[in-house]
Amino acid sequence: MIKVANLTKRFKTVTAVEDISFNIGESEIFAFLGPNGAGKTTTIRMLSTLISPTSGQVTIDGKNPADDGDYIRSIIGLLTETPGMYEKISAYDNLDYYASFYDIPAQRRRHNIEKYLKMFDLWKRKDDPAGTYSKGMKQKLALSRALVHEPRILFLDEPTAGLDPESAHMVRQFIDSLKHENTTVFLSTHNLEEASGLSDRVCIIKKKIIRIASLAELQGSSKSKRMEIVFSDGASKFLTLLEKIKQVSSVEIRDNRAFLVVDEPHQSNPFIIRSLVEKGADILYVNEIKASLEEIYLGLIKDEETR
Repeated sequence: MIKVANLTKRFKTVTAVEDISFNIGESEIFAFLGPNGAGKTTTIRMLSTLISPTSGQVTIDGKNPADDGDYIRSIIGLLTETPGMYEKISAYDNLDYYASFYDIPAQRRRHNIEKYLKMFDLWKRKDDPAGTYSKGMKQKLALSRALVHEPRILFLDEPTAGLDPESAHMVRQFIDSLKHENTTVFLSTHNLEEASGLSDRVCIIKKKIIRIASLAELQGSSKSKRMEIVFSDGASKFLTLLEKIKQVSSVEIRDNRAFLVVDEPHQSNPFIIRSLVEKGADILYVNEIKASLEEIYLGLIKDEETR
């Protein structure tokens, strides 16, 4: 659905995005992660035809933005990080005005406006000027605007920013449901828990792409794993033994639990458990603790900064 090859964007002497390439499939939720200034918003602006790249190629649904910009704009929805609305007119009229840019029959347009205003709990205030809305309500109105023409590709830049927990949860559920409606979602967010729960794959970027993978692939890529060993009683008596095992690079004891970082656990774990049992350990269970996306992200960013 989206193909990007060697995409670069320079602003005079500043390179915002440098030689990035990736493909996004239909109905995929693709999370785009990186620190401030990493090039996330610039990439969204290029893919949504708002600005042109300095070099490289973009293909959206088989079309080139330079030649088929009108078609591409007709099939995408865009939520920017700081969405602007016409604050002196009503929420309903805002959506009606933006929907009029698309080839949508009037009855369908009215249906969609009502659908999304009700979905985001704004229907009762549909006639109020958008300028009277709170920050969270404006965010939900901007989401409605991005969706009102039923786009096949949705670019979301911080979609739950400014929302209360209940509204943010509802928006995340809605985003997750889009994959069943053949909608491709390009999700830029600083909320790593949100990205972890929603995305099929994540792309970690800092001007250049650092890594593209699913969360499972990221969690499985390290040869060292965090393990938890739960004993029937205090674990501290086995601290010295664990520290002497060369495959164990670190140990932390909490009550009856030992948390280890183990090299090559598939090979090392049987030896570690056997050594503990021979010393009289009564082990209840052994569990692998998978790294969170936040831990993986911070590690990859730190590695990139030290290069």
